[in-house]
Amino acid sequence: APQAAQIGADMRASIFGSIRRQVKPHWRSPTGADVDKLVTLVEVRLNRDGSLAASPRFVRQTGQTDSNAPQQQLHRERALNAIKLAAPFRGLPEEYYDAWKGFVLSFDRRL
Repeated sequence: APQAAQIGADMRASIFGSIRRQVKPHWRSPTGADVDKLVTLVEVRLNRDGSLAASPRFVRQTGQTDSNAPQQQLHRERALNAIKLAAPFRGLPEEYYDAWKGFVLSFDRRL
């Protein structure tokens, strides 16, 4: 089986594009002043069947301002919830499991 280091850029883009497409319907960015500056990073660990191996974990958030302070916690909560709602992830190539078993997904206004 190919190792994560051997996965090509096109295949990596395809896999993570698929993951983003599955998460996007569940992601609702909060609205408000400067919320477009917020970026929340979430660590995701998956089993071979695409189910969550562990609860998604908040890593960090950037773009905080005084103006978007009221939305920061909601942004984090919605990012974590979007991952939970999207799981289990479908159509991920088994032979590249090492490449997608653990990753960090970035949530911004667009995803």
